[in-house]
Amino acid sequence: MDSKERLKELRKELGLSQAKFAERFGIPLRTIQDWEYGKREIRSYIIDMMCRIIELENK
Repeated sequence: MDSKERLKELRKELGLSQAKFAERFGIPLRTIQDWEYGKREIRSYIIDMMCRIIELENK
């Protein structure tokens, strides 16, 4: 699975819109949109950090 698909899957698992997802992680909405639409590449370590944040929040 490529990074943009991982990002979409993570967002959908959380049940968040792009806007709410962007707000939760403090990332501009346009950046989230560009990542998901493949206009910009998201680095895998960013997704890994998001997953880690979610893990820590759920403890």
